[in-house]
Amino acid sequence: MTSLTRRSLLLASIAVAALASPALAQEKTIGIAVPNLASSFWISAVYGMESEAKASGATVLKLNAGGDANASQQIAQVQDLIQRKVAAIVIGATNGDAVKPIVERAIEAGIPVVGISSPPNTPKLASLVSADHADMGKLQAECLAKAVGGKGTVAMMAGPAGQAWSDLRAKGFREALAKAAPDVKIVAESRLADNRNAALGTAEDWTQRFPDLAGIYAATDDMAAGVVSAFKSASKPVKVSASNFSPTAQQMLKDGDIACTSIQQVVAQGKAAMAQALKAAAKQPVEARVVMPALLVTRETIATVDLSSVVAPADYRP
Repeated sequence: MTSLTRRSLLLASIAVAALASPALAQEKTIGIAVPNLASSFWISAVYGMESEAKASGATVLKLNAGGDANASQQIAQVQDLIQRKVAAIVIGATNGDAVKPIVERAIEAGIPVVGISSPPNTPKLASLVSADHADMGKLQAECLAKAVGGKGTVAMMAGPAGQAWSDLRAKGFREALAKAAPDVKIVAESRLADNRNAALGTAEDWTQRFPDLAGIYAATDDMAAGVVSAFKSASKPVKVSASNFSPTAQQMLKDGDIACTSIQQVVAQGKAAMAQALKAAAKQPVEARVVMPALLVTRETIATVDLSSVVAPADYRP
């Protein structure tokens, strides 16, 4: 393990451990509301939340909106958590603006709310836990610029609209690519749900519309898997950068199907968010902002990464 990887993961582990305390739980129930448990990111995040809650003696109530575009479903779920009078809520928003009113209603009802990764668009959150998403996009840009040799055209599979993490990653990618490879032109940018099938359909279209694409930025590993499948089927080589370091990405890296994946410590984020929620529920001071450092993994460096703070175990089912 490199010194940078070891230090970053250790710091995150220490930060999460320092937040936890069984005395904070006292049989409290914490509501968890996430956009999409078909996403490898949210599976790992919920694993972290559940692990932290269990270690602290708390129980959790998990609610899955069933898709990144299902804001109405998530609004109803948060309303249900309010009626159940949970001690706190941890939420990854389907759409930050759409869920703002119901989240603020929960806060007005005395339920502290912690945002994780894609927060509700309100300044009233007890805490916000996330990766440095702009830096993740920056790392992908630098990797893809090198992979395509600093020239040619690329496209962006930028993830769902209205979610802070995808907006920040895309912004970081665009800005860093302009600096790292000014001769590389972005010819398409698609905003769509974070899943393989949605990405597959768009990528199949790109194989026809942009036959000379040199590279593709994928906002997540699941989207990258759709891209890889489409371009392989079309027998068109393309360099792909991904993000999140899911088991799917690990295999694609080993197989040489993607150039790199930027990683966030998703399990550690889930643990930190739950720790902040438990503190808020106990009316103890919380950290308004917790940011986990980003890292980049390539085929050459994959063996150096400690997965325990990054992804859920392969046999975990939320």
